[in-house]
Amino acid sequence: MDFILENKWLFLIIAESIFWVSILTFLLLRYWFGLKRLSIAFFILFIVNDLWIAIMGLYDYMKTGKFSSYQTVIVVFIVYALTYGKSDFKRLDSFIQRKVASWKGQPVPDVEGVKKLYGKAHAQHERKQFFKHLLVYVIAHIVFVLLFGLSDQISSPQDLTDVLSRWFSEKQPIFPSNSTTVNNISRIWSLILIIDGVISLSYTFFPRQEKARDTSSLDRK
Repeated sequence: MDFILENKWLFLIIAESIFWVSILTFLLLRYWFGLKRLSIAFFILFIVNDLWIAIMGLYDYMKTGKFSSYQTVIVVFIVYALTYGKSDFKRLDSFIQRKVASWKGQPVPDVEGVKKLYGKAHAQHERKQFFKHLLVYVIAHIVFVLLFGLSDQISSPQDLTDVLSRWFSEKQPIFPSNSTTVNNISRIWSLILIIDGVISLSYTFFPRQEKARDTSSLDRK
């Protein structure tokens, strides 16, 4: 693992290349060659690759004891996957499916990409996605505590502000559980959750507006 961390940027570039290759191979096998079962193997590779990227960021943090630009890039990747990644993948999937059918001279399937939402509808969708993420976060942490026990730092009476400060500043986080590895995962996940929440809830106060040219074209219709 030390060799990987010494060449972490190279391995991150390789992982990002695997990400795109696995996605495109999955779509081509599925729609061009009709090998749906084989395509699943590349979809699994895509998921495993994402987990590998997260693990590299975790181990880099455990080794250095502080957040760096490298970990920030990985956090951005993960946040993208949790927010816009799913809808972008659906758009790419429907695009490839239609293009392949057109190239092969087959009837173009009646599939639509993800409908772009605006205003209150978009804000509601973003809140729903964030609350799903929050629910998974809470359930996972309940499981962590059940498996490894509640941290002694929480169960003993003390200043909560001091505990939170030590949680972010110390190399080895002290809660929510008695497992250091789980606590490191929790700390990075919490940061991702906060960023996801800020992005998702911002649309409630600053709704996405439809472009003026789109609105004018609708008026002409």
